[in-house]
Amino acid sequence: MIALKLVRRGRLSVAILGALALTSVAGCGGVKHVSVAGTATLDGQPLNVGQVVFTPDTAKGNTHRITCRSRIKDGHYDLETDGVTRAESGSGVPLGWYKVTFRMPADTSKKHPIVEPNISGKFMDPDKTPLSVEVKDYPEPGAYDIKFTK
Repeated sequence: MIALKLVRRGRLSVAILGALALTSVAGCGGVKHVSVAGTATLDGQPLNVGQVVFTPDTAKGNTHRITCRSRIKDGHYDLETDGVTRAESGSGVPLGWYKVTFRMPADTSKKHPIVEPNISGKFMDPDKTPLSVEVKDYPEPGAYDIKFTK
């Protein structure tokens, strides 16, 4: 009788551990990220300075608490996400609508100062930018190409 109870407890323990393992695996995925890369131009010319920044557009239902940004190099960018949690952070961007802005990082080099491009101020503020993008699973070619103007 005691042996039967131990076997049943053993099976129960295995079942509980299995259920916990399955729930922890399901929860580890976090938010789905998709690759977001493209070109960044100023009046048709490739940019080689600054950053492209995607900020969640709450007016269109994107409530993620994240920032997505990438350095622009030779007219190209490839976004990474900075989130509140580790699962929210990493390469790519969660699905949804984003406001697109330009940011010029602080110039820390005294020897080789960076020349800031003459980008219109409306592209510096997420509340004023006319640019918005929907990040999707299967975007059209060029969907993430960003065109800034003076």
